Amino acid sequence: MKISTLILRSMRKNIKHYYLYFFALIFSSALYFSFVTLQHNDAIDQLTQSSIKAGAGFKVGAVMLVVIVFFFVFYANQLFLKRRSKEIGLYQIVGMPKSTISYILALENLLLWVAALVAGILIGFLFSRFFALIFLKIIHVDGLVMLDFSFIALVQTLIVFAGLFIIVLIQTTWVVNRSTLLQLFHTTSNSEQKMKKMSPIQLILGAVGLAAIVYGYYLSTTIFNINESANENTLFIKMGVVLASVIIGTYFVFRFSIALIMNAIRSSKNGHLSLKDVLAVSPIMHRMKSNALSLSIITVLTALALTVLSLSSITYYSIGAQIEQYTPYDMSVVNDEGSAFEKSLQAKEINYRTDHYELLNVPIDFTPVMKNEEAKQASKGNQYSDTIVLKESDVKKKLPSISLNKNEAYILGYNSIFQKIMPLEIGNQMKLRVNNSIKHLKLIGVEAKNSVPSEITYGGKKTIVLSDQLFNQIKTNKQILKQTGWRTYTGYTIINSEQMDKAISLYKKSTKGGIFTSHSKGDFSPEEQFSIKSETYKHSLENIGLLIFVTGFLGLAFLLATGSILYFKQMTEAEEERESFKTLRKIGFTTDEIMKGIRRKQLFSFGIPLVVGVCHSYFAVKSGWMLFGTELVIPLVVTIGIYIVLYSIFAILSTKYYRKIVNDSLPQ
Repeated sequence: MKISTLILRSMRKNIKHYYLYFFALIFSSALYFSFVTLQHNDAIDQLTQSSIKAGAGFKVGAVMLVVIVFFFVFYANQLFLKRRSKEIGLYQIVGMPKSTISYILALENLLLWVAALVAGILIGFLFSRFFALIFLKIIHVDGLVMLDFSFIALVQTLIVFAGLFIIVLIQTTWVVNRSTLLQLFHTTSNSEQKMKKMSPIQLILGAVGLAAIVYGYYLSTTIFNINESANENTLFIKMGVVLASVIIGTYFVFRFSIALIMNAIRSSKNGHLSLKDVLAVSPIMHRMKSNALSLSIITVLTALALTVLSLSSITYYSIGAQIEQYTPYDMSVVNDEGSAFEKSLQAKEINYRTDHYELLNVPIDFTPVMKNEEAKQASKGNQYSDTIVLKESDVKKKLPSISLNKNEAYILGYNSIFQKIMPLEIGNQMKLRVNNSIKHLKLIGVEAKNSVPSEITYGGKKTIVLSDQLFNQIKTNKQILKQTGWRTYTGYTIINSEQMDKAISLYKKSTKGGIFTSHSKGDFSPEEQFSIKSETYKHSLENIGLLIFVTGFLGLAFLLATGSILYFKQMTEAEEERESFKTLRKIGFTTDEIMKGIRRKQLFSFGIPLVVGVCHSYFAVKSGWMLFGTELVIPLVVTIGIYIVLYSIFAILSTKYYRKIVNDSLPQ
């Protein structure tokens, strides 16, 4: 028989096992080619004004995709070699040299990869424009993108996938040359372990695994706690300990804790196991030793994908709220320099609304209202900080619910980050210093929103609202006035959004691009350029839109890789259990009765990595979500919900494959 005939027969025989692998290769190559095509397309960069070039974002996404594809093809090829171990052994028995066997497998892979790569590149080219339109839709940019076939992208794709293919060939050759006949014919049995009574050490390690995960979760909630020794090094040390604790704990849970739980379930039955128990519990226990590492890796990758997707979603979802917090008005003018701008607006008949604020820069000590003793100690020796102070009657224009007595104060601009790191005690008294006198102010409330932009508050720091009486009293102090660089602020709101572009043009022309000079001589930089709200929103949307676009597709690639690997493993196990199903069918059990136990097994195989991965990602996101946005629940729930729905497809496919094996085990 010719080798070519043998290869074609082998591929025809194994096509039912290869189809999902083939589809995954097509998807990966299509996505990679699309990313590289967009990376080398200047039209995308020209349509965006972001400081981060879209091409650079697609380049990072392409590199990350290669890492995902490498993990997938390496592990999938390992599973396929395991499935074909007896076939490889038979080739050796009939006298075929190992070099010839490697050659046959290499040609099979080559045909599969070439077909997948050709299909993937064609699909990637056809969908490149579609992906570009999705990206522009995410960042709210209107425009047409003309895409030509990129030969640079083609060459780059061929080089990358040729490198991955060489790795697969090396792996295949290594397995064939290093495996003995005995190993090839006992691969299945080697993956199973004879269940014995668990030793005390195994019991301890099982408990250690659970404890390590719980400890990692607890430590993640304290990462941003402030204490005397808190610094950048301790932060990274804590993160490293959390990662190590959770990852090691995950492996111990799958290697020992699950077996401990299964043993407990089996013991509780007193030897009276039902069919569902035999089909669900026993296979899991027998294969847990060989599956522990792969399930741990899949769980960690699931957690990583969900964490990245959730944080990206939180950032994208919170853009509007964050811009509102740092740039509350469409345009800004300080120190009463807005007369020329207002005249130009009136001349062009542009309707607008203004809110005017008086400002003071006053030293305030916040340590008495800090809840954490560690935060108080960290501020020791530098209690008083220059803080922008606003008048109650001015703030009521934006926040009408505020009401103050003379010696009361309200804090604005204290966002979720500050509330997490340095929570404040409502009802305690702050200290306000005017020359050598100290005034005590009772804190009666905290608000995340602010009434003035971040340029005035030194990069987004908190501001204080005082009663009109106390504010006017402090304003008479010459020293306070001298150290106040921005003495007034006027926020402009354009009524008709269709006139926004014209108003922005007039603003830039009449204010020299929004640049103003501070009155204070002591400022490090007396000139400050104030942001325009719509432009800031657009730039932020482009940066974060690129992030959500790239991470979204990478998350889909992660999902495809992990789901496919689990599906391949279940296909392999189903084939190994075919004889058991045949025996059960012969003694009278129906397909539906057998499937009840199999569904339990699938629930474990797919459900446990997903549930543990979701828990890992939840605590990871919860520990630092406030650094990325203002809303946690909705983006997190939506992201996890979509991921679970897509992930469940692989569980359904594997269950259907099991049903097919059970039906075919006893021909009609």
